[in-house]
Amino acid sequence: MKHHINIILLLLFLFAGFHLSAQKEEVFTIEGEKMLLRLNKNLSKIEADSIFAQYALSPISIDSLFQFKNTGKLGKEGWKIEKINNSQATLSRPLEDMNNNVDWSVSPILIEEFLSNVFKMAPKGMPGYPTDVAYGANKFKKLTSVQPSKTDEVIFWLPEFDKAEKVFLSGNFNDWSHQNLPMIKTDSGWVASIKLEPGKYYYKFIVDGKWIDDPNNELKEDDGHYGFNSVFFKNNYTFKLEGYSDAKKVYLTGSFNNWSENEIKMQRSADGWFSNVYLRDGLHTYKYIVDGNWILDPRNKRVRPDGEGNFNSEIGTGDTIQFNLNGFIAANQVILSGSFNNWRTAELTMNKTNTGWKLDYMLPQGNYEYKFIVDGNWITDPENKLMVGGNENRNSFFTVKPNYTFTFKADSTVKSVKLSGTFNNWEKEGYTMQKTPTGEWIFPLYLKPGKYLYKLIVDGNWIVDPGNSLWEENEFNNGNSVLWIENKPAQ
Repeated sequence: MKHHINIILLLLFLFAGFHLSAQKEEVFTIEGEKMLLRLNKNLSKIEADSIFAQYALSPISIDSLFQFKNTGKLGKEGWKIEKINNSQATLSRPLEDMNNNVDWSVSPILIEEFLSNVFKMAPKGMPGYPTDVAYGANKFKKLTSVQPSKTDEVIFWLPEFDKAEKVFLSGNFNDWSHQNLPMIKTDSGWVASIKLEPGKYYYKFIVDGKWIDDPNNELKEDDGHYGFNSVFFKNNYTFKLEGYSDAKKVYLTGSFNNWSENEIKMQRSADGWFSNVYLRDGLHTYKYIVDGNWILDPRNKRVRPDGEGNFNSEIGTGDTIQFNLNGFIAANQVILSGSFNNWRTAELTMNKTNTGWKLDYMLPQGNYEYKFIVDGNWITDPENKLMVGGNENRNSFFTVKPNYTFTFKADSTVKSVKLSGTFNNWEKEGYTMQKTPTGEWIFPLYLKPGKYLYKLIVDGNWIVDPGNSLWEENEFNNGNSVLWIENKPAQ
């Protein structure tokens, strides 16, 4: 798979072109396993910025580079001075670094249609899949330029531009291709449709070769190339509040948007108010704010106490997980707190049973940390051997629908095995693996599609995974194991 990504990068830069008027020789080349960037001392700021923009690089000062050998932001991104003289500087960067840092789901890549098959070699989940977010709500101007159809397709509409000859739609849903999704010209503008799963998407229009964000969409994010990507949410839930026709303003707020009071403004309908949103699977609590007054959803009988004497309306999708704490019968109160509810300390009061405490909670696929609060004292789950962190930051850990299990076979002398990598920011304490009755150490995880680097920490010693033949060199010359996760349903 590493070879496939290198091919993609090579073709991308070959297609981009290497020549600018002020610098006749090749500015960017790939030699062996390195990328080389050649910069002349006599480049003007405009010419230099043009080079940086063309290759999606952070701009630096040419004067500072030659006078002080200062690589600025390029240095932080992994570029190093290969050689430098009075007239030219050559910077280099390993191809592997580029593989790790390109955000394929956000950055538009200019590439011809005949190269689209090359992208099929890359792991799924880079471009072409929705960005993972907790919730989202669209925000258009006077014209709604993107909306779902009755056939589950999403219709993109670009009004005007009647003099344009060709218009294409491009986004992370089609690998940022600029030729495989042409828009059709109508009497009211340009139209294209595509089937999308619920979630968050980035997109742009390409009008006669010029990339533009959606002029009618207020949601946009930096595209990493001195421009913006428009943002669209394929919704999967409609909140409805009947009545209150005399109200001036109604807002929706909940755990999914950290209880922001004026973020989701509801729209009037014939019988009340509504708001279309995208919600990730899981448990959500919410309320309506009607002209400043907070109310429960009259249509929803499901409510949950907030731990402060109030109640919130509740909705949820996903798997129901039962948390159990055996014992502690003499305790007056036990509260569940974790990453799934922002570690709130009064929200999830557990129910007392004959043998301990329990609570059912709905969660989507993912990785979670948690603890129990027993009469004010925080404890980890005594029945769960999977741990993350250390000392006071040590939490119990579990995964809903893991799609990969790390395994390590060791002899009986090994006392501790931990796991750390790019999936947990190379935490020193790592994930504490669990020893099975057969002597094998395991740790199940849910990992999004893509590439991961990792190591095992065996009795304090960092090693590459002996059970994985894929690895690559690092800056310490002691290697990292490599794991690719393909886009496929969890087993």
